[in-house]
Amino acid sequence: MTGTQDGRLAQGARTRAALVEALLTLVDEGGVHPTIPDVAARADVSVRTVYHHFGGIQELLVAAMELQADRYRDLLFAIPPKGSTELRITALCRQRRFYFEQVTPVFLMALTRARAESGLEVLLGDDRSVLRAQLAVTLAPELAARELGGAELLDALAHATGWEAWRALRGAGARTAPSAERVMALTATSLLG
Repeated sequence: MTGTQDGRLAQGARTRAALVEALLTLVDEGGVHPTIPDVAARADVSVRTVYHHFGGIQELLVAAMELQADRYRDLLFAIPPKGSTELRITALCRQRRFYFEQVTPVFLMALTRARAESGLEVLLGDDRSVLRAQLAVTLAPELAARELGGAELLDALAHATGWEAWRALRGAGARTAPSAERVMALTATSLLG
């Protein structure tokens, strides 16, 4: 590649990043349904530029979800399977609270705007896998103690402490983040009963 081509590729990458950041800023400011013209205005580019780089709102939403999840995924580190079960569950639910509070606005917007987008389903599936793996490590002793039903218990825990449960508690359940965290921890502890 020539220097000119390298420069164009770098400029394209910067423009894509600026567009994703513009969308995230609009969402952070409370924009439930930002449009392509909103994003273009925020990024100080033409609407045509947005379509050139993303093709439409769905592709832009998926890129925003991916960036937001990547930014905060380090909050989901595995907790060593030592100490009391209750303490580990509390720590795990605290991590999820901080993570879910960061990713929920853009995830919700993507769900309402781009439900059929396959990239969205892939991202949500990746997120579920990371969360499930964290549970498997953090609660390994409790899961191993179950001769039968360990896999089902892990499924139940993953469901009870996943983003969909968080969304239900915070949205329709109208709970505060600390309250939703406590409910999630109580549910997980009860499942391990």
